Amino acid sequence: MDKTKLSKTLAYILRHHPEAFDLNLAADASVQTDKLLNALENKFKQITKNDLIEVVENDPKGRFSFIEGKKRIRANYGHSIAGLNPEYKAVKPPEFLYHGTTPKVKNKILNQGIKAMNRNYVHLSANIEEAKKVAHRRTKKALIFKVRALKAHQAGQKFYKTAEDIYLTDQVAAKYLSLETI
Repeated sequence: MDKTKLSKTLAYILRHHPEAFDLNLAADASVQTDKLLNALENKFKQITKNDLIEVVENDPKGRFSFIEGKKRIRANYGHSIAGLNPEYKAVKPPEFLYHGTTPKVKNKILNQGIKAMNRNYVHLSANIEEAKKVAHRRTKKALIFKVRALKAHQAGQKFYKTAEDIYLTDQVAAKYLSLETI
């Protein structure tokens, strides 16, 4: 069983396209684990619940979780499906968070801030290294924005921690941003 391929397929289904596997996500972004397993059988012939458990429990970024014991599964963040409400709990963020992106959007972000675009939330990293990894998925020349998250929080903006080093928020105004030298 190719666990990387399984993880990428889970992200595709649980974050973006459950309909491609004839699945519907509940409002909390979850689906019954058994239904997901059945939907995956065409692509992964010998898949078992233990395969899913291994991917979820060993994912270094905490992308997925089981709820209701292991009866349901969901992606913890990264959704592009409108109307989902995973019921994140608001947290006080650290003083600074980071956003990795491409140089091509630099001026737009400096003028308009960071917007969720085709996702439900803006994704921010707790450290520069993680933000660089995110940026390097789209470009060789990573551009890192430093976000004054605590200041934004003190002004009333909500932040949600969804995994060890991942925070979400609706948007980040340009006044809370500066370019980080890397």
